[in-house]
Amino acid sequence: MQTLNIIGAGRLGKTLGRLWQQENLFRVQSIYNRSYDSALAAVEFIGAGQASDTIESMAAADYWLISCSDGEIAMIAERLADKLSEREGVIAFHCSGALSSEVLEVLRPASIASAHPVHSFAEPLRSLDSLAGSSVALEGDNLAVSALENAFTAIGCEILTIEARHKSLYHAGSVIACNYLTALVDLSLRSFAAAGIERDNALKLLQPIVLQTAQNNMTLGPERSLTGPIARGDLETVATQVESLASVDPELAFHYRQLGLACVELARRGQLSDESAASLIELLSEPMR
Repeated sequence: MQTLNIIGAGRLGKTLGRLWQQENLFRVQSIYNRSYDSALAAVEFIGAGQASDTIESMAAADYWLISCSDGEIAMIAERLADKLSEREGVIAFHCSGALSSEVLEVLRPASIASAHPVHSFAEPLRSLDSLAGSSVALEGDNLAVSALENAFTAIGCEILTIEARHKSLYHAGSVIACNYLTALVDLSLRSFAAAGIERDNALKLLQPIVLQTAQNNMTLGPERSLTGPIARGDLETVATQVESLASVDPELAFHYRQLGLACVELARRGQLSDESAASLIELLSEPMR
């Protein structure tokens, strides 16, 4: 069985390590985190491997997963360069969505790649059951991409191959749909709070409509899924909401208007008339008082 070392076994690294270990695809060997206690916790979660207190003390391995923060990847690669040059046929990859495999150039002659699972690793125990079906964006050397395609397919993931030069745009799309959705829910909760609705009740209220909206978008596409006052061209309702939000929290009003402008452009691809669109744009573009 081929061996796998993990540098930066956080939520993503722990999840992948445990799934691959369970599938007997890799034998997890050495784990290095900035904190030795954190590395020990990762070993316990994965159920295999040994914690290392330095990168230099990690055992040799066939695969090296670098799943630390984006800003640390180049530095980690520099520290690994001499170690990986001692063994042939090594595959090294990172899981950054924004960076391409080129950040690992210093690790050659190892075969390098980037592999970004389009998944929210908020809670590793949940991700163990929910990662299957998620897409993984792969790019890099042919050998590494082919090997990682097999590794991720074995745990139920779908594969998407992209060009290195498109990584930033690709990742921005993921951020907007995932991270910004979370920010939208928080803005919504702040608006409900201003209306005197408790957080738990607001979340209960939001759950069915948010999940249904997400499903509609995946099934019908954004153009056919947009509903509400902007889609209807209801200028009076939009004006009242902007005024109400501005009176309690100008920041909420600002975000409402900026997102509203995006909704107008989307609604124009549906049934919103040019006249209604122009009126809404004028209203939503007015400077805040």
